[in-house]
Amino acid sequence: MEAIVSPSDSKQIVTKIHHDWGRTFYPINPQGMASHYTEDAILFGSSIPMFTGREGVQSYFEMLPEGVYIGAKFDPEYTVSLTPDVISMAGSASFLRQGQDPLEVRITQIFVKRDDKWLIASHHVSPKQRL
Repeated sequence: MEAIVSPSDSKQIVTKIHHDWGRTFYPINPQGMASHYTEDAILFGSSIPMFTGREGVQSYFEMLPEGVYIGAKFDPEYTVSLTPDVISMAGSASFLRQGQDPLEVRITQIFVKRDDKWLIASHHVSPKQRL
């Protein structure tokens, strides 16, 4: 039986995925964004309906207004390897916007390893509540 991914390796894997994701987020490349997700992925954004499958993920990113989002910063506060091929992550993200305050969100993601490549299987964000 293959060993579960160590906490430090899990965080390193997630950080690399987020880095690669960011390179297709700005400038926005919907097809490139979809390539980071599994064929049966779930994407549940902060204020719109859930999207499923790689085509749904691409549709979601096609809906984002061009030129508004100029980057993203992720803080994977907690990662855990559930199996050798599944990592769960919870944390926060800041979506940087041109001429506006960043959109601050809580984020949870599930990553799966398919054909030796780590992909996003589930992606959920919700707005951070300000206390």
